[in-house]
Amino acid sequence: MKPIAKSVAKNGGDPKHFTKGLKNFLKEIADPDNANWAKALTSGATLRYITALAGTKLRAFMRSSKNWRVNRWVVLMALVFLNEEQKNGKLNIPQNRWNNLVADAFSGFAWKQHGAMFQLTQVLYYHLQHRFAEGPAIITIEGFRPAYMLINGQRSKKPYGRLIDVVVSDGDGGEVWIETKSVAGKFKKAWFTQSLKAKKSDSSGSGVQLTEPRDYYRQFFHDMRMNDEFINVLNISKILPPGSASTNSEYLWYFHDFNISAETTNRPTGADIAMAQHQFCKLPKKENNTQLYKDNFAGTPNVMKAQCIAKKNNIQLRNTSSYFKDLLEVFAGDLGISDIVDIAKQIDGGI
Repeated sequence: MKPIAKSVAKNGGDPKHFTKGLKNFLKEIADPDNANWAKALTSGATLRYITALAGTKLRAFMRSSKNWRVNRWVVLMALVFLNEEQKNGKLNIPQNRWNNLVADAFSGFAWKQHGAMFQLTQVLYYHLQHRFAEGPAIITIEGFRPAYMLINGQRSKKPYGRLIDVVVSDGDGGEVWIETKSVAGKFKKAWFTQSLKAKKSDSSGSGVQLTEPRDYYRQFFHDMRMNDEFINVLNISKILPPGSASTNSEYLWYFHDFNISAETTNRPTGADIAMAQHQFCKLPKKENNTQLYKDNFAGTPNVMKAQCIAKKNNIQLRNTSSYFKDLLEVFAGDLGISDIVDIAKQIDGGI
């Protein structure tokens, strides 16, 4: 097969030039029983443009596509297109963070794979809007946005080292923070316990993180606290670590609304989101909230709670089931993938 990365570089990074080899590759991986699998799995040139992935994992990756919560063609186009954009300096994502995200997409742990694929789709969505529809630019992924909690006017011993899934420009010099969660319903209140303490994930004594540490409330509280409308601007120099000036003009929490046939998996519902919205806006437990809010927020606990409720729609379901049409078909001309779209429709029954 033709080395994709070399072809793209030779042609100046035009996304349309990566598609020739991609078409051949997708024809092969669409059918895991195809005799050409051996060739695909042993071709370094073929695999190199799918971001440093061990070839032996690719077959299992494709065969598991029936369990994915995102259309497989959207995932593959995200991997290929975003990888080339990142390499050509058109997508501002540090290499190590991109590699980590792709590795998680190929993870053997379902919770990591589901989360990474959903995050990939949002990166693809925002980047396509930026490149071809004058949308905002992605600033980074897994953006490190730490902050101290002030306690009686004094900094906590360590800042909370928050990582934001996708950081997007607000077009006015500020940042929009986007958190992506791909979890099955029915949501449990225990996931949203109003604690500012770190939770531990289940390792069952193995030392390997088997489940997602559900620090949802702690994460959300940080994002809300660092919002320009919530933060105590008089104490902002104490809240932010030296050299860090990152607050957000908007925080968005996307819970993945997916279509999947697996009997053991339920998609989140509007009732799940309503419960999350309600739990997130409650005040922290076991804290001196009067002093906590005085030090860290722009208003009293009750005022800030009301403001959180007013912005409850920042927490929402995000459905990716239409992304094949909304992203691949809509931008097919820009990407030069019209025939790939046709192939995908033939293979997957019109999608």
